[in-house]
Amino acid sequence: MSNSTIVEVAKLAGVSVTTVSRCLNSPEKVGKKTLARVRRVIEEINFSPNMLAQNFRRGKTNIILVVVHEIGSWLFAEILEGIRAVLGTRYSIILTESRPEVNDNNFIEMLVAKQVEGVILLCSTLPFSKKLIEKNKSKSLPIVIGLEPISADLGQFPSVHIDNYQAAYDATQYLITSGHKDIVFVSGPKQSFVTKDRELGFCAAIQSSKLPLDEVNIVHSDLTSNGGVNAAIEIFARSVMPTAIFCANDDMALGVLGLASRRGVRVPEDLSIMGFDDTRYAAIANPPLSTVLQPARDIGIGAAKRLLRAIDSPEDSAVKAEILPHRLVIRSSTGPRG
Repeated sequence: MSNSTIVEVAKLAGVSVTTVSRCLNSPEKVGKKTLARVRRVIEEINFSPNMLAQNFRRGKTNIILVVVHEIGSWLFAEILEGIRAVLGTRYSIILTESRPEVNDNNFIEMLVAKQVEGVILLCSTLPFSKKLIEKNKSKSLPIVIGLEPISADLGQFPSVHIDNYQAAYDATQYLITSGHKDIVFVSGPKQSFVTKDRELGFCAAIQSSKLPLDEVNIVHSDLTSNGGVNAAIEIFARSVMPTAIFCANDDMALGVLGLASRRGVRVPEDLSIMGFDDTRYAAIANPPLSTVLQPARDIGIGAAKRLLRAIDSPEDSAVKAEILPHRLVIRSSTGPRG
């Protein structure tokens, strides 16, 4: 029987609609014989309850909103795998971008106001009004940051990420101990929280090694491969080339690597190039890219677990950062400088 309804189930099982609803939602409150009879009818007519409608009536939708800056990033895809591993059996996940040019903010605001049980922000700004963070006077909307907060007002929420400052410091120190004394850091846009700590870590490593540091050591660009290309064009036009370029993410580093190949700049003989994130393309670049590994899937798992804690036990969800370990992955794009 197709398009079966709960009324038909009740009629065939000889019980009330209320009893069928109780069998679906609170089976422990129904007698064993009645429960078995209702379930047998459900199987025979292939009844599929509208779980979304039931959840609306209970005031719950079991929907988690995950916000990324741009869908398609490998890093976000890996983090999402971790989120789904934790939340997939209990919640439906809706993915959206924070960029206003690709988003219907009115729809997102309606979703957050009436349907979302929690939000995970992945290196993104809020795509909805801050007023919606307070769903009502007694219950706040659970929000967890997966990756570092990218604005000061997001620091109030728990987060899961690596120590970006220390990771950039370690990568820069590796280049310095490899003999490089003229290093350029390709950062994100000025005032961007996304790469702020990485830029600070780079500067601290340069200064602690008593190497000169001025404005030519940092180039700001978009966090894309094209951004890397544009930064490289600027750097390659200098009368004196640096011996190493450290990029704030792998996309930019791959852009620099591509332009170096087209310009006949040998990597790593003439120029060492280092990235950040260890995306899937880093290992298959030519030459393979040295980089900083972020444990993306573990970040997703950690963010999802923190969100569950905030949903199930809001009084225990202390606002603090969970710092995961990073490590350097050294491949053929970097080498010693004599």
